Amino acid sequence: MRKTFGLSAMFVLAVALLSSCTSQKNLIYLQGSEDMNGDILHTYSGDEKNYSPEYVLAEQDMLYIQITSTVGNEANALFNNNTNNNYVSSDNAVFLNSFVIDKEGEIGLPLMGKVFVKGLTVEQAEKKIKEKAEEFVQGAVVSCKMVNYKVSVLGEVTRPGTYTFYQPSVSVFDVIAAAGDLTYYGNRHRVKVVRKTSKEDLIYTLDLSEASILQDKKFYLQPGDLVYVEPNKNTKALTTLNVPLNTITSSLSILTSVISVVSLILTLSNK
Repeated sequence: MRKTFGLSAMFVLAVALLSSCTSQKNLIYLQGSEDMNGDILHTYSGDEKNYSPEYVLAEQDMLYIQITSTVGNEANALFNNNTNNNYVSSDNAVFLNSFVIDKEGEIGLPLMGKVFVKGLTVEQAEKKIKEKAEEFVQGAVVSCKMVNYKVSVLGEVTRPGTYTFYQPSVSVFDVIAAAGDLTYYGNRHRVKVVRKTSKEDLIYTLDLSEASILQDKKFYLQPGDLVYVEPNKNTKALTTLNVPLNTITSSLSILTSVISVVSLILTLSNK
């Protein structure tokens, strides 16, 4: 009987250890000094104060450009390849009205010719193209979007894959949210960003538990970046089982209950 109780105690201990193998602190993002209201305080200095995460255009970026006019349909016929549709309705429509930035940092637009946009934000490029279009048509309205803002995410996330974004800036949190957040096994202290440049391959390691990460330039991604989430060392052994931790703990809890019942039956039968 003592042996049975000892075995039961071991299983209870195993459940407790598995349930606490990753502390609550390791699962929380953006930790930092907090005020009396629980708000995180972080003082920025130097370049951090003026840093803007908005992406600036580079060589080989692809821009979807649609030019219309508040005065008639003349602009649509002059500038747009997709003359029957003023909106993005399919991949073909996007492709037909997209322009790649060449080695000189320029895009070639119908009628307007070359327009230099390298180093500009999408909003700045849109404004510059509008000014150029107004030389040819009154009331020009320009819509400009990046279509190659694709970022991949691998490792301990719910849905690994490649995601396309259309906003002017994309952060690591944007990609993680698109991928369904980190899994229980994801190491929030070691998230890597792999960036390929024309000169070299760069690898950054970010700690997403720190609130100061929001003002780190490496936190904001560029097209083609790869985000890799490492597994926690203390749960790495469990990942090889390919079984969720809550399933393991639930199974052990049930097994512990069965052992307790058997132990009770044995106790009663020995009386």
